[in-house]
Formats: sequence, C-alpha cells, structure tokens
Amino acid sequence: MQVNIKDVLYLLRLYRHDLMNHLQLVDGYASMKQYEQSQEKLHHLIMQLKNERQLQTLDAPQYVYWLLSLNLFEREMNFDFEIENHETSIEDYDGQITHDGKRLFEQIKAQLDSLIHLHILVQIKYDHDWYIKYHIKGIESLDDITFYSYGQLKVIKNEKETSFVFTYK
Repeated sequence: MQVNIKDVLYLLRLYRHDLMNHLQLVDGYASMKQYEQSQEKLHHLIMQLKNERQLQTLDAPQYVYWLLSLNLFEREMNFDFEIENHETSIEDYDGQITHDGKRLFEQIKAQLDSLIHLHILVQIKYDHDWYIKYHIKGIESLDDITFYSYGQLKVIKNEKETSFVFTYK
C-alpha cells in the first residue's frame, strides 16, 4: 500500500479538526461552569488519545493507517481500540490484517448501507497467535459475511453484538 503525502496531510487536517472540536467542547462546558461535563469530556478525550497512542505503537503501519482513516472518515461510528501486550511483532501480517479488515467493513457497509450508530471495539491480542477481534454493536441483523481472508475467520453472534475474530498463525 503506497500512501500519498497529500493523503497523510489530509488525514492530519481531519484529525486536528476533530481534536479542536473536542477541546472546544471541554472549554465551552467549563466556561458555562458545567465542570462535571467538562471533566467527563476531557477524560473521554484522554482515554481516546491513550488508545490511539497504543494503536500507533503496533508495527503494522498499513493497518494502523487504515484504522485511523476509517475512524476519521466514518464519523458517525463509535470506535474504540484495545491492544494487549504486543512484544511479538505483527509486521509480517500487516498486509493480511489490513486486507481482511477492509473486506470485512466493505461487506458490512454493503449490507447496512451505512456504519452510522455502530459501536466498534477492535481488540488486538497476541497469545501464541495473533487475534484481531471486531466487536460490533448496533447491528440488529447481518447476513453471513463471506470473503477470502488471510486469517481464519470466526463469527460469533448474540443479541447485543456480532464479533468477527481473525486468527493469524
């Protein structure tokens, strides 16, 4: 995946715009002496930045770029990341996990027409194999998703969420 410098600058511009919006909300609540809301918003922003920092430490630049882009371009979607200890390199799987993630979201978007109101938790974990889990809340019904994936795909459905778990050996 070749990333254009203009694309990176555009992504940074979007990111800065979102960050300024969050900070203006914090400032607005504080100026109206709504300190509890201001503190809540600030805490949420700090947690988001910590999660993003953790994501950016992965040695999978294509995947990280794609996830951050998805998070910025699909603004109506609520996106969170959890990354467990990753001392083992995931770099060898970078192209594969990026491919699988893109195909998964293309399939979901095709079925739902939009990713609005979805809450997505991406968990990345190494336990003898790499596991990339996409927990998606806000889906009432989703047909079977099938596509060629590099990782072994397991789909887990319950009343509250659908999870897509990719395993890379």
